[in-house]
Amino acid sequence: MLGRSMQKNVEIADRLGYLDIHDGLLVSINETKVMPDHEVVFLVTGSQAEPRAALYQMATQIYKGLTIEESDTVVLSARIIPGNERAISKLIGFIYKKGANIIEEKRRLIHVSGHASQEDIRIMTEAVRPKFVVPIHGEYRMLFRHKEFVKNHLDIPEERIILIENGDVLELDGERAAVVDRREVKRTFIDDSGFDEIEYETVRERKKMAYEGIVTLVVTIDSATGQLETAPRIVAHGVRGIDGTNGFIKSAQAAITTAFSKASPVQLADDTLLKEYLRLELKRFIQTKTGSRPVITPVIQKI
Repeated sequence: MLGRSMQKNVEIADRLGYLDIHDGLLVSINETKVMPDHEVVFLVTGSQAEPRAALYQMATQIYKGLTIEESDTVVLSARIIPGNERAISKLIGFIYKKGANIIEEKRRLIHVSGHASQEDIRIMTEAVRPKFVVPIHGEYRMLFRHKEFVKNHLDIPEERIILIENGDVLELDGERAAVVDRREVKRTFIDDSGFDEIEYETVRERKKMAYEGIVTLVVTIDSATGQLETAPRIVAHGVRGIDGTNGFIKSAQAAITTAFSKASPVQLADDTLLKEYLRLELKRFIQTKTGSRPVITPVIQKI
């Protein structure tokens, strides 16, 4: 039994002759419910512990109509991608808690690379007969070995093999291929709630809030007199050294009241300048007293 997207890929591979699947081997989830367990194999995604993949959801009982049970055998057929160790370890823990047995690369030689072998590269190159070869995907050493293989074993001249890296601009005009420019390439962050790109500054602020907390400063000003209507309001969330019971908030309010009284006429006349002035004053006060560097959001209210 396969996941939907994987089943489509398998069916295509079967039609093209890359797989030989006998009739009756692919069945629906409903059919598996009445079959003996030892006759059923589920081929699912999620060997890198991706939370939205089928394996993770099966191990945590949130996959619709399918879960891992005691005496099941789970085969993790992919190598651990560096950086995913902790998530995969957690996934394996979930599976063991279900009472299942796990077969993984560290215990058995079960991994088959998804990357092309030299013979695969030979077949593809001889079939396509390219005018230019541009190795892609992988570390530079891998690209270099790809180049050396097609140069030494497939008789493609070195000048027709172009090695490029992230940011290189490759220009092709039918007669030549060359790197003509280089662009700065940055990481692109996508919000989980959609497909909109997030600016790096937003990501940096989120990380800072997660580690240092956030403080909201509300200053209410009498529009007629230009003086504080009430004491500044300070609300802190997740900030080390501020718990609301140690007198810190009152000390911070006094410090901001003093700073407001020392603000210049130019700052008092411009809300943007005043907010930045008070933000910096509160930042210095918090850092001096607690060592924390939270995100500070100032708000100016005029009544």
